[in-house]
Amino acid sequence: MMDLMIFAGVALIKIVVVLVVVLTTVAFLTLAERKVLSWMQDRMGPMEVGPYGVLQPLAACLKLFFKEDIIP
Repeated sequence: MMDLMIFAGVALIKIVVVLVVVLTTVAFLTLAERKVLSWMQDRMGPMEVGPYGVLQPLAACLKLFFKEDIIP
């Protein structure tokens, strides 16, 4: 029984680590894409949320999450 709990704990830790790495990578790539596109269009880019727009991917995610009206 104890071996199963240790196995489940290790598996959960691995899942959390992979999830954090993937989400961090996606957030960074989103910010990089917006910065490059703003450079190509000769504008400032995402600089509204956080220092240098670092929190912009989080703001975009929250905006998209709350944007749709759910009608039961």
